[in-house]
Amino acid sequence: MGDNSNLLIQNYVESLIYRGAGHGNILPLTSRCNVRCVFCSNSSNPPGVEVYNIKPRSLDQVRQTLAVMDRSRPVVIGESVTRINEGEPFTHSRIEEILTMIRSTFPRTPLQITTNGSLLDKKRVVFLQSLAPLTVYLSLNSADKHLRAWVMRDPQAQNAVAAAKLLGRYGVSWHGSVVAMPHLTGWNDLRNTIHYLARCGAQTIRVFIPGFTRLAPPELHFPTELPGQLDCFIRELRPDIAVPVTLEPPLLDDLRPEVAGVLSDSPAHRAGVRHGDVINTVNGVVPVSRVHAFHLVKEASDPVLALRRPDGTNITVTLQKTAGARSGLVMDFDIDPGTIREINRAITRHEVANTLVLTSALADNIIKTSLHCRQSGPAIYVLPVPNGFFGGFIKTAGLLVMADMLEALRTYLTRHPRPDLVLLPQVAFDHRGRDITGRSWLDIKQQFALPVEIL
Repeated sequence: MGDNSNLLIQNYVESLIYRGAGHGNILPLTSRCNVRCVFCSNSSNPPGVEVYNIKPRSLDQVRQTLAVMDRSRPVVIGESVTRINEGEPFTHSRIEEILTMIRSTFPRTPLQITTNGSLLDKKRVVFLQSLAPLTVYLSLNSADKHLRAWVMRDPQAQNAVAAAKLLGRYGVSWHGSVVAMPHLTGWNDLRNTIHYLARCGAQTIRVFIPGFTRLAPPELHFPTELPGQLDCFIRELRPDIAVPVTLEPPLLDDLRPEVAGVLSDSPAHRAGVRHGDVINTVNGVVPVSRVHAFHLVKEASDPVLALRRPDGTNITVTLQKTAGARSGLVMDFDIDPGTIREINRAITRHEVANTLVLTSALADNIIKTSLHCRQSGPAIYVLPVPNGFFGGFIKTAGLLVMADMLEALRTYLTRHPRPDLVLLPQVAFDHRGRDITGRSWLDIKQQFALPVEIL
């Protein structure tokens, strides 16, 4: 039984690897990591979480995975977006051979590598530059080598701090990121780290709100007001930073297409677009969200933007670019209009009058606002579901589990009429329709005898 179980798990992990490669151009290389970040969730996950570690992939395994990937889309390495724990890519003993093989297979395909930077040196950075187009996402977290060594349990912290300078010096395209923990490292360290990343040439800087679970040590927990403080901190800092600085996840309660930042030497930058500008129209079309505005601009050739400046001034600019080329705009993610269209199509398919949409606590306001923009139609109600299973400061849809949804729906039904249709967030489930604990979304249908879809 044990051998059969192990074989099933191995087959499932392989299916995750190939599905991630085929659908997202994601290329896992190893789950090995050379640091032990205090903010890493792996050590504080509740029992029952189905995430998987992989051994370093062989050259043959990587070659076979490349065969199902799309050469027209970036190859993504080191980014944890599936249920496979992504480690530090540069711990792989054959990483340079692998990267060379990828470039040989896909001569013009952009590569994206997320790294903690501790294994980067001059020789390796020069090698990365030779593989262009390639972009490095450097998780620095502190520009103070002593604080970084403590926060990340990194014995080579000085290498990562120096890596930021090396990436800029040798012309590698790169972005920086910081998991913000001012309650542990201080606000000055966060400010200094952001300034350091900008001086070293990061194209953008992402500041992440840490996501501790209920099982994380109490000393790591942060005050409930910290996310709001971070939002204010970044807004105040932006005028002093020459590159876009964003908070992730963003704290949004409206769909106003406000520009979060502009990449240097981009069409938007050359046209005079600034952070804080609100896009009123794109070629005369009124965008319904930030995501909509971003795609309208990207898909257009020489788009004309009507902007409202923070001081209330209205201006019109033209971005000199081809259709599909990047604009240089940096926008916070709110909602894709396609999501609302999918909701409306599901309602039409089922011919129902009363629909309940389950969402995360973070997305609650955005979903409600987008649905309220509908002129007419059947009633749609939004139910924010607390992340009770993970608890702590986890509030995302991707980490909702069936137990959370069942409990939220059970409570809802004690106070409201039964809906005709229940819609669940697709991001909470894998390709088999199972959550991160292995439970199927069909459990809601079976327990409550309600029509259910995942979108």
